Amino acid sequence: MLDFKNFDNIYFLIFTAIWVSLLANHSIKELQKKRALFASNEMLSRVTGHKPTKRPQIKWFMILLAFFLMGISILRPLGESYEEEIKGSGLDLVVALDISKSMKACDIDNESRLDIAKGILKNMINGLKEDRVGLVVFAGETMVQSPLSYDKNAFITFLDRVNPALLSEQGTNLGGAIQTSIDRFTTTASQTKVIVLLSDGEDPDTKHIESAINEAKKKNIKIFTVGIGSEDGGYIPEGRTLFGDIIVKRLPNGKPVISKIAEGPLIKIANETNAEYYRASSISTAKKVIEGLNNIKRIAVSGGKRIMQKELYWIPLFFAFFLLLFEWMISERIPYSREQDHWLKRI
Repeated sequence: MLDFKNFDNIYFLIFTAIWVSLLANHSIKELQKKRALFASNEMLSRVTGHKPTKRPQIKWFMILLAFFLMGISILRPLGESYEEEIKGSGLDLVVALDISKSMKACDIDNESRLDIAKGILKNMINGLKEDRVGLVVFAGETMVQSPLSYDKNAFITFLDRVNPALLSEQGTNLGGAIQTSIDRFTTTASQTKVIVLLSDGEDPDTKHIESAINEAKKKNIKIFTVGIGSEDGGYIPEGRTLFGDIIVKRLPNGKPVISKIAEGPLIKIANETNAEYYRASSISTAKKVIEGLNNIKRIAVSGGKRIMQKELYWIPLFFAFFLLLFEWMISERIPYSREQDHWLKRI
């Protein structure tokens, strides 16, 4: 079965196809009106002096087919899978993602904190090369979603499935997230180990955080932290009414709960493990995280394998190019001296 890497572009292509169809229909009707005003069909055949050629229709068909093939190419079709040997230098990276209910607050660009975090991670993963990545999610408890692997596509698949409903115990257990992430690493001393933790930082358990930091320092593990949220905060949605209105979380006295970012614990974690703290103002924060990770010394990697899929986008692009080339070479007019000539003579 044929897969597409950028299948989300299908909506843009459908919209473009509808727009082109409406434009072509309008142009054809306008042309027919102008011809009708100029002369009748019988008079038009006398004026032209030869039978109408179908070359313009053929040329238009070739152009439309070429653009259709370009659209297929934009979707990036993928072929069969194959194993690729890993060579180069890399590190072991565990991502710890906060999925507590406070991450559903929409206080950054009218998007939820969790959606912003996912966008940052997807851009970050696309910027990594020979690194192994794993995924740990946490709230009041922790869960391993994806083990350390070279398979970036598997990581993205697990990331897309992440939502607050995965964990029943709510809260923000930063210490537990760090400890679970540390446990994901193997015991090889030469490996470069890094944790990237994304959270809004609301965790009052400072003792547990301190204990986890000390454990990371002993094992020489850097913890990069990304703060998700705003200082003004946002309401925590708990559902919707029958009319689609958002139901927000409220205190016993009826006041809505406002969740604000708590940067203190995140800054402390990053500083004490010789890493960096980043404030997520948008998905572009991923570039800063990638720059920070690129400054880390990586070790030589060999012997590992990852699953890849063959890129087939060049095939429809190749045929589209030649269709446009042939369309340009074919003449639109027929010489009056010969009404039926070989198509090669029209080039």
